[in-house]
Amino acid sequence: MKKMFPATSNTDSQVYNFDSEENSQKWKRLFLSSLQKVLKQVHPTLAAKDDALEYVESLILRLLAMLCARPAPHTVQDVEERVQRTFPNPIDRWAIGDAQAAIEKGRKKSPLVLPAEKAHPLLRDVLQTKIDYQVTLYIVAVLEYISADILKLAGNYVKNIRHIEVTQQDIRVAMCADKVLMDMFQQDEDGEMSGVVEDTNLDTSITYDELVKDLIQEKKTYIRELNMIIKVFRDKLQQIPSLQDSGHRELEIIFSNITEIYDFSVNFLGSLEDTMEVTEENESPVIGICFEELAEGAEFDVYGKYASDVLRSECAETLMEVVSRPDVSDALTSAGHGFKEAVKYYLPKLLLVPVYHVFTYFKDIEMLLSNTESEEGRESLEQVKGLLWPLQSQLERNIQNSAYAPYLKRKIGEINSRHRRQSRQQTLLKMKELQRSIDGWEGKVITQCCNEFVLEGDLLKLGATGKKLTERHVFLFDGLIVLCKSNNRRSSVTGQIGEYRFKEKFLMRMVEILDREDTEEVKHSFEIRPRDQPSVVLLAKSAEEKNTWMAALVMLNTRSMLERILDSILLDEEKQHPLRLPDPSVYQFAIQDSESNIIIEEKENSGTPLIKGATLPKLVERLTYHMYADPMFVRTFLTTYRSFCTPMELLELLIQRFDIPEPVLPPVSEEETQEVKNQQTSIHREILKRFRKEYSQPVQFRVLNVLRHWVDYHFYDFERDKTLLDNLTCFLEKVKGKSMRKWVESITKIIQRRCNEEQREITFSLNRSPPSPKWHIKLDEKDWEAILPINSGGTSTTPDLVRPLLMLHPIEIARQLTLLEFELYRAVKPSELVGTPWTKEDKEKRSPNLLKLIYHTNYVTRWFMRCIVDSDNFEERVAVMMRVVEIMVMFHDLNNFSGIFEVSSALGSAAVHRLEHTKMEVRKRLPPGQLKVFEEASELSENHCKKYQEKLRSINPPCVPFFGMYLTNILLIEEGNPDFLPRAAEGLINFSKRRKVAEITGEIQQYQNQPYCLEVEQRIRHFLETLQPFETENENEIANYLYNRSKEIEPKSCKKPPSKDRKWPNNYLKSPGIKPRNKGMVPNPLPAIFQQSERGPKLVEGADGDDTPHLLTPPTPTTPCTPPPPQSHPPHTAVDNAIFAPVEIGTGNVLTGANEFRGIISGFPSNFLPPQAPPPPPASPQALPPPLPPRVRKREPSIGDTSPKVKQAPDAPELPPRDVSPPPIPPRTATLPRMHSSGGLQHNPTHHHHAPVGHSLHSISNLHHPHTHHHYTHHHRPTLSSLLAPPPPPQQYQLDPPPHRRTNSVDLSSPTPLARRHTNGPQTGLPGSSINDTANDSSDHPPTPPPRLSYRQTFSFPYDQHHS
Repeated sequence: MKKMFPATSNTDSQVYNFDSEENSQKWKRLFLSSLQKVLKQVHPTLAAKDDALEYVESLILRLLAMLCARPAPHTVQDVEERVQRTFPNPIDRWAIGDAQAAIEKGRKKSPLVLPAEKAHPLLRDVLQTKIDYQVTLYIVAVLEYISADILKLAGNYVKNIRHIEVTQQDIRVAMCADKVLMDMFQQDEDGEMSGVVEDTNLDTSITYDELVKDLIQEKKTYIRELNMIIKVFRDKLQQIPSLQDSGHRELEIIFSNITEIYDFSVNFLGSLEDTMEVTEENESPVIGICFEELAEGAEFDVYGKYASDVLRSECAETLMEVVSRPDVSDALTSAGHGFKEAVKYYLPKLLLVPVYHVFTYFKDIEMLLSNTESEEGRESLEQVKGLLWPLQSQLERNIQNSAYAPYLKRKIGEINSRHRRQSRQQTLLKMKELQRSIDGWEGKVITQCCNEFVLEGDLLKLGATGKKLTERHVFLFDGLIVLCKSNNRRSSVTGQIGEYRFKEKFLMRMVEILDREDTEEVKHSFEIRPRDQPSVVLLAKSAEEKNTWMAALVMLNTRSMLERILDSILLDEEKQHPLRLPDPSVYQFAIQDSESNIIIEEKENSGTPLIKGATLPKLVERLTYHMYADPMFVRTFLTTYRSFCTPMELLELLIQRFDIPEPVLPPVSEEETQEVKNQQTSIHREILKRFRKEYSQPVQFRVLNVLRHWVDYHFYDFERDKTLLDNLTCFLEKVKGKSMRKWVESITKIIQRRCNEEQREITFSLNRSPPSPKWHIKLDEKDWEAILPINSGGTSTTPDLVRPLLMLHPIEIARQLTLLEFELYRAVKPSELVGTPWTKEDKEKRSPNLLKLIYHTNYVTRWFMRCIVDSDNFEERVAVMMRVVEIMVMFHDLNNFSGIFEVSSALGSAAVHRLEHTKMEVRKRLPPGQLKVFEEASELSENHCKKYQEKLRSINPPCVPFFGMYLTNILLIEEGNPDFLPRAAEGLINFSKRRKVAEITGEIQQYQNQPYCLEVEQRIRHFLETLQPFETENENEIANYLYNRSKEIEPKSCKKPPSKDRKWPNNYLKSPGIKPRNKGMVPNPLPAIFQQSERGPKLVEGADGDDTPHLLTPPTPTTPCTPPPPQSHPPHTAVDNAIFAPVEIGTGNVLTGANEFRGIISGFPSNFLPPQAPPPPPASPQALPPPLPPRVRKREPSIGDTSPKVKQAPDAPELPPRDVSPPPIPPRTATLPRMHSSGGLQHNPTHHHHAPVGHSLHSISNLHHPHTHHHYTHHHRPTLSSLLAPPPPPQQYQLDPPPHRRTNSVDLSSPTPLARRHTNGPQTGLPGSSINDTANDSSDHPPTPPPRLSYRQTFSFPYDQHHS
């Protein structure tokens, strides 16, 4: 045993004191950032806390103190001799090898991560002499090797306990189990080592997904054990000449078909990982098919042959005979300290691992069966269980008849008695119980220095004279061996005492295990030789018992050495057989990464890198990357790729990516000897094997996975282009290979299902039925005929639109509108949004569902407006407006934000807003509760819809979001960012722009996944679907009609409204009433977008009388950016929350930088909507503008911001809203014409151009038309005081637009408010400004529409009182 270096650096032999205050400041944190990089090299997926890295730094500084101790080294040879003299074997050889490699590569090509340049001047101070830089390189290389060894060991431990971050505690525990590192740093029993914190709360429950993850982790550990058998033991024995001469016959008897076991295990693990990769985030993997394929192919039978061979006595006898040969014994002894004992005692037990490991498959199948919810998976697992039953019976018979029966039965019992997640806690509890059973225990708690209990039993201790034998009960842990004596006294006056009495203990890392030959006097003995205590000889009762103890002891004594040998072998194989890629000249996806073809965004502590920009081939390469899978990138790419390539181009690139040519290898020279030829041929074979395993197969599998995702979530691409589908089908038919055909068949099944799929109604079976429809006055057949258009079953050319508003229950109108609008909302696909197709000429083809939503929203708003102005009688008009307000309150209760904005636009329009007498009467009659809810709903559009954003993130779904906000954000991203990266190589697609758009579409889809628990009333639905308030599509005629009717029912400056005859009886006008249900509902914060959760809506019962949840809803279109529906949430305490499901939706990564436009609106641009909204009333040309409001210097929150109210704790008191907006401006009744010029429009400090003008939805052929003013065009919306109060004093504006330059791009990442950087002087037409109705009435002619803007011209979003 070599003498190790001291535990501390403060010794008399050292001149330099690393712990002094002055010196410690020089070295502190010098290596910290470099150690983080070292960790990324050995464990790329793990992170480390600062305390862990600081602890590693302290360890390597102690190592540095030893290397620089007196006599101080001056040359590389001096340092190397010190390493050989003080480092344990075999770590000394590997550290020296790394250091020599660093010196050979020199200073410029040094592969070292630790900063040798910074350490060099400090080392001169330490050694107090000038040293060569190569000495520094050598020392730093040694330090880096040791630090990498420590971090790798700690990382393996962290992965085993399924954590993702390394802590100082993890490093201490991992080192405690490693003899080599413990020897190096001299950690004694009373030192710094501490064990794992115990968790006595055993969680016996485990989910299906946890089982699958544990299964994969277990198979990885098992494959490493197989590598230990094959690469460390078998390959070493194969190198011995005498065994080569015999043709490896003995090795075949010893190891049987272990390589077939290894190949089977690798294939099984690969199948599991492939299944996990193709499984969606919101689904559970169906891994029964992985078992089924292998079971049907009888591939599990390799275990039957192996167990039959290894359990025969011939296997153990042959191994003992081989080890006893002199040449073999010498070769094993020279292989390393303790290697011969490992082959003799540890290898026989290691060979039994596959025999009992196969029983884990049987246990896994049972546990998966008991936890799976998939009927397909259950059937598959049941079939596998039947197929494997004969093998299980055969193995049990072989074990029963073998000499290893007791040991194997104990191992199998451990497998059956607990699952993996309990094993650690149970081990800690068992060690704690064992310590309590030992009376007189001395020293630390066992769990603080040990991680594993290994073995216990009765042995005999040989006395010092060699004659006296005493009985000892021995406990063996991974860090301790404890000798006890049976305690005859079981109780005393002080209470019950332990079963055993403590005698002595030894640290396993401080002892040497020696085998003793049998003599006539002493048989079956072995020796424990501590470094600083007398030796102890222990005797077993039989040879089998001795082998069991020796196997355990030798395993603990040599495990760290064997693990490092295996790591070294695997690393050498990787260097010897590097991964070669195809020739880039024939395979464009093998071109090396460079700044000319790909730019990666630097993200700290992130897993897979984010692509900022790349060429199309590079994007396809990363889409199917061989090193890792990136499901998020696949979703984003398939959602947005149409903005930079066609579907046919993408399919051709994926087919090219799949057809991978093999790398060209140098030919074997004919002049070489046959031995050299064989060696080169073997190397080529291994290179090709690695290429197929690590490059070709992963790439081809991921190509098929992308295709599967494509046809499953974006099949509309193939529906629109039959040639695309034919090309895909032709390609799939040509794919060969058993493993690939499995995934091809899954794609084919999806295609068949999609082709044969009909639009059908989906019924969500819930525990309770939905609330029954509510009726106010039952409509008979004549009533329905009177309100429906002629082409929809009506009898009148002028349908009565007021009748349904008065006769139907306002609650039911709100419910049916909410159901219809939710279905329109959920039908919008991401392809209708990416690239702003709704602004293009073919918008009717590319965005049909979006246009349906826009048209419907227009019609509902105009219906409300016409119903109000068509009511001549004052009482009837008040009743109609009351109904509209009640519907808005119900929209608020149903989380229908689209409906709220519809009503707000109707009440804020010029024709309705001027009806001051009607509004004042409605305000008087509204109950306080409804007034409060109405006021809250009306405020959602204020301050750039800030409150709406907060509200959307605080409610629980289902809901109908306001779609105009999403369109504005997408438009800003599309127009404010170039399609290709500026200031970069030509042709680099700006993929970060597409990612931002995909985040918005992802939020849209996240709210599409949770349906309402409401029932469709077919008659009301038919009326709402055929609703068309005006026969004409001419916006001027609509505007004229509404405004003229408004002046008729309430003339200008009238003191009271004119008296008109009643049309409806009192029972029609009397409202049935509503009950706002927002009281007591505490909003919950929402998780982030793309959060993993379980699939499917889970609704809970409500308490709306006897109403119970049930739902009939059309299917939701799904795409790869469709995030999983949120997991269920405990129901609200409110007893009337029946229609909502207890689910939380992600907050959504809404635009941040783009939303800092002060002039942004929260809705559709006016020209994106059907040209049916009326123009504003006329403005007086002599009107003078009032002074502009002061500019708000304080940055307003962006759309993606959340208020302090949302960020605070759920149970914290509600904070008052912070009003950062300027004082409200009077409603405007005249919209000033927007001037158009080459320079754009004039703007004020809070109103900005930020999007191009799209085509009107009125006519595809007519690209130049009057702007449509729609209720989605919001800015500063009138508050309750302006909606239901008389207009303020008259104010007018004068238009005088100076030209300005338009900024072509918008920096969405800039923290500076864009409003300040895009302001060009004073501006007219302030959003939210208005002119008094008195001024409007100065002219009796209808208003003229504003001038048209040419296509792609800059524009702003003025506030329109007709459709604000």
